[in-house]
Amino acid sequence: MTLLIGAGGTGGHVYPASALATELVLRGAEVVWVGRPESLEQRVAAELCVRFLPLPAAGFFGKGLAGKALGIVRAMTGVLRCFGLFREAKPDFVVAAGGFVSAAPLAAAWLQRVPYYLLEQNCVPGRVTRFFAPGAREVFLAFPTEKRVRGICVVTGGPLRPTMRGGRADDGRTVLVLGGSLGAQALNLAALDAAATLTNLHFIIVTGSRDYAMVRSRVRSHNCELVEFTSRPEELYRRATIAVSRSGGVVLSELMAFGIPAILVPFPYATDGHQEANARYAVAAGAGIMLDQSGLSGLTEAVRALIEDGPRRAAMSRAALNAARPDAAQRIAERILGCSAG
Repeated sequence: MTLLIGAGGTGGHVYPASALATELVLRGAEVVWVGRPESLEQRVAAELCVRFLPLPAAGFFGKGLAGKALGIVRAMTGVLRCFGLFREAKPDFVVAAGGFVSAAPLAAAWLQRVPYYLLEQNCVPGRVTRFFAPGAREVFLAFPTEKRVRGICVVTGGPLRPTMRGGRADDGRTVLVLGGSLGAQALNLAALDAAATLTNLHFIIVTGSRDYAMVRSRVRSHNCELVEFTSRPEELYRRATIAVSRSGGVVLSELMAFGIPAILVPFPYATDGHQEANARYAVAAGAGIMLDQSGLSGLTEAVRALIEDGPRRAAMSRAALNAARPDAAQRIAERILGCSAG
């Protein structure tokens, strides 16, 4: 059986697809990955030894008129290119992880009547998910959604890479700060202020590539460990007592899998407010505390209070582990391959 995966753009789309691809290959399926050339998804496909077929793609939501026009032209070109890729790969199913990279493979699958599945990592489904959900065999949700999705939806949890499990060597004083792959300047600066005040704690700040030099130039204390970017965040998760993080769907699933109590600072300009919705879900589950970006002046006190409250941290950790679904990739693979066998 051959499955074609359409995923790319950011880690939020690529890493869940990578986790599922790994599981599908282990179960004997042939996986072909379609994505942008010279991209994160191409590097990940190479690491998995999965066949990669390049596809030009560009988003057009939220851009100017010229950008939208260019995006539409590229999308149409991408669909035509996918017709050729489908003839070459002959997929039995298509699996898409959302985002603009997956739009062309999904459109081609719909037009050629190739069954397809969707992965959705956020509490507010993305536009590609909402558009293509009615025709999907199933939509696999990382979390219950705040917006109704037309189609057959199953809450499976978000697929996690096999390395995203195991215990933590919690020393009671390590604060992991995660701003995303590009960085989060406001969060990074607030973390530096907290580190300068809470000198008894150790701060690991994953700055993102854009902010690394700026953050490094502003470090005022010796208790900061700066990381520009890591492709192996599990090594940092295992050291964390608590996390201060944006609330993208993938990082939230990973924090829960490790049982890390989290102070969540949603990116205020995330599409459709999906990061705030994710944070609300974590708070309702008892696994997180939400702090608005406008309230980052209170981060130091929030970190101090959580570090000093061991029973609360333990309760949040248990709640996170209870909400986690570390077997999501296996469950999704079983549903896809079981459906094909039926």
